Amino acid sequence: MVQVFLIAVVFVGLAVIGLGINIFFRKKKFPDTEVGKNNDMRTLGLSCARCDEMKKFRQRKRFSKISLDIGKL
Repeated sequence: MVQVFLIAVVFVGLAVIGLGINIFFRKKKFPDTEVGKNNDMRTLGLSCARCDEMKKFRQRKRFSKISLDIGKL
């Protein structure tokens, strides 16, 4: 049972080192995954979900004060 656990720990350790080789050894900057700060995502026309929600909220609030009286038409 202990042997299986040690083998699993070694494999997980190798996986972590293998996945982080660019960050740990080459000192490359970790890629920025936040849409608001990533220029490549902005050029593709992607924006963050929070910003989209705020834009839609402002549009909805702007048009919520308009009311139509169909009887007067």
